[in-house]
Amino acid sequence: MATQFKQEILPAAFDQPAILTLEQSLSLEVSEANRLYARHLNRHLLGLYGILGLDDLDVRAAQGIVLHLADGREVLDFSTGMGAAGLGHNHPRIVAAEQLCHARQVLDIIKLAPHKLQAALAYNLAQILPDPLDTSFFSTSGAEANEAAMKLAERIQTPKGKRKFLCMRGAFHGKTHGALSLTTATNVHTGFLLGVPKENLIYIPYGDIDAMHRAIADESGANGNSIIAAIIEPIRGTACEVPPAGYLKQFAQLCRDNDILSIFDEVKVGCGRTGRFCAFMHEDVVPDMVTLAKTLGGGKRAIGAMVTSRALFEQAYGNRNDCNLHSSTFSGIGESCAVAIETLNTLYEDGLIDNAREMGDYLEARLEALHIKYPRTLLEVRGRGLFRAIRLNFREDLAAKLVDVSNNPLFLTYQSVLIGALARQLFDRHGVLVHFQPGARDMLHFMPPFTVTKAEIDRLVDGLDDIFDRGIPDSVLHFVAGNVKRILAGFRAKP
Repeated sequence: MATQFKQEILPAAFDQPAILTLEQSLSLEVSEANRLYARHLNRHLLGLYGILGLDDLDVRAAQGIVLHLADGREVLDFSTGMGAAGLGHNHPRIVAAEQLCHARQVLDIIKLAPHKLQAALAYNLAQILPDPLDTSFFSTSGAEANEAAMKLAERIQTPKGKRKFLCMRGAFHGKTHGALSLTTATNVHTGFLLGVPKENLIYIPYGDIDAMHRAIADESGANGNSIIAAIIEPIRGTACEVPPAGYLKQFAQLCRDNDILSIFDEVKVGCGRTGRFCAFMHEDVVPDMVTLAKTLGGGKRAIGAMVTSRALFEQAYGNRNDCNLHSSTFSGIGESCAVAIETLNTLYEDGLIDNAREMGDYLEARLEALHIKYPRTLLEVRGRGLFRAIRLNFREDLAAKLVDVSNNPLFLTYQSVLIGALARQLFDRHGVLVHFQPGARDMLHFMPPFTVTKAEIDRLVDGLDDIFDRGIPDSVLHFVAGNVKRILAGFRAKP
């Protein structure tokens, strides 16, 4: 009777919707894909991609640093998802790890029992990180990892009456409600109710230990200070800023001396990008908590981790009633853990962390040579390992003669025009993809995979050399000409 009911009712009640198959989705033409993107995702973001000349980027395959386009071009990706693909795109070992999981039908989701791959990944991280960092919580993003660190700190510290977080001006820790409160690199607070109210936040300059001393003193009274935790990026991501030597050690010691938990956000630079597994390892320092993501997923999986000491974890969640107070549905999916395990093994067995250091030194040397050749244009080379940036002097007075941004909603500032022009010329003329950050529009960032070669670095730097030799005005004129239709339309096109 039940079967007959389904046969009679289901076809009428559940008509097959007109959805795309996977094969149709993979075969979409760029114009049609963009139409769907504008209609069902974000037409304004699509417009920004168009300004950079990247709205028709039809990538048919990706391998390592190379993006293979439908028109036959091969583009070098020096952005790699802003550092997420540290092993490059579709690394053979990561693809093989996924295939092995499929062949063995590995369990991905279980909530009623422990998962062996979670245990193995947590063990591996404990072997790599310095003592006492030996206990992990897995997430699906860096922002979620930072949320986990914040919540653990609150569990330990709020019973003491502590109510504030100390963070750096110009920091980026994510866009979820809690992490958003600690993020000031760009104007991303507008219109949101912050997870941590502003009266519970203390902002100080990055790299200024004296400012940290003063902030702690201002928050101290007869019963100690009000600060739960202090969070910092060991290299400030938006500005690619390396702190003064010894600063991170002083930072952590100051936290310990004042009963403040220290959180090092290694989401962007951890897992080998600077030539050590974590950037803080360039100093003799260990934080109370470290957060990881991006490269940990091997360029294929969304996975992050918050790693702390067993003692701190026990303080926060150390009983049966509280052990599951902080959790996530997709925390530690089987195949994601498998990929992360293979990523860690690949980093060490294939010498990729060493290569990141060596190629980072080579990239720095080549960029410094450009700095010497074009001192009025290239003001500074920043970064460490394979996280590098150049700070540029765009001469906005000259730009103002080439394009008027005052009444044009397409270009908000001259810096937007100039950095966009440079990035687009590098892509159009030399087939190299780079990125820049909204909070630092005078800098170009370079975050290639750890497999990058000298020849690929030479192609990037030779392209920059050619563009600087032509002069910034040439890039601006080509950039404006390429966007003339958008300028005339006032960027008001509808999908």
